Amino acid sequence: MPKSSIPSCYKTETGQIDVARLKRDVSITKVASLITKLVRSGTEMKGLCPLHEEHTPSFFANEAKGTFYCHGCGRGGDVIAFVQEVGGRSFLESCEWLMGSSSFCPPEQRYPVAQATAIRQVNVHRAKVEFRRGVAIEGTVVEAYLANRGLDGQVPGCIRHSWVPRFWHDDGSEGPREPAMIAAVQDVDGSVVGIQRTFLDKEGRKARRGSARLSLGQIRGGALRLGPARPEIMLTQGVEDGLALTRMFVGATVWAALGDGNLAHVALPRHVRSVTLCGDADDAGRTAVQRAREAYEALGIAVRVLFPRAGKDFNEEWLLLHA
Repeated sequence: MPKSSIPSCYKTETGQIDVARLKRDVSITKVASLITKLVRSGTEMKGLCPLHEEHTPSFFANEAKGTFYCHGCGRGGDVIAFVQEVGGRSFLESCEWLMGSSSFCPPEQRYPVAQATAIRQVNVHRAKVEFRRGVAIEGTVVEAYLANRGLDGQVPGCIRHSWVPRFWHDDGSEGPREPAMIAAVQDVDGSVVGIQRTFLDKEGRKARRGSARLSLGQIRGGALRLGPARPEIMLTQGVEDGLALTRMFVGATVWAALGDGNLAHVALPRHVRSVTLCGDADDAGRTAVQRAREAYEALGIAVRVLFPRAGKDFNEEWLLLHA
């Protein structure tokens, strides 16, 4: 597209492309959905990342901010950067493609940042309410689920059983309630700000209808605390891995970031001086551990790294060693 063919609405006084307006008008979710299937996740849309191979969705598009971010590969930016990454185009070529695309979204149809913030606050409140409604796992499908993973025995109170909604309608009414394991996410001050729901069937297996795991509230920056805050902690990504590690290292404080992409972003209390990063033994897990190592070492925190000796993750290792 030569300069003379730039739509007049996207020309500055000097005849250059009005990049700010272009990014404001083009929908990041519409562009991303041309490449990967997206579904609603709170105030964002999520799907499989088109920039690397993965089987669990870690790619998020934020319409309010006009940005994308992948918790798996760490790539992110605005809609122009997305087109550059996906299409191998230059900055100028990406702008030209966007001006000729059908992925425009009038500002009045987009989530304003204030509205997105308000929705996030509502979801944090919902997470707190749902966690308080939870009960101890003894005699429930959560106990059966964990026993099937080799994780029978005592479980901290931050993991509970409840019947929780998968979603809420726009008018605030709940969707159907289903049985789930709920894991509390605490912020740096120890307050519950989110939950991860693992939906289960009546036999204590992961639900096959819909997504088995869904988060609610604020997850990034928090952690599932399977032990008290101490100067030395072990940090892993999943609930089951965390419980397996508490059995392998009796007496250790283990926290779970609830996602590879969150491993580098847990806000640690000031008195934490040493972290052992416990990652999955695959490419995504090793990449997540390396990013986390760099992040915590930059804060002056001593870091050690641990991967399972057998199996893909620590829960699998625990099962293999105690079969």
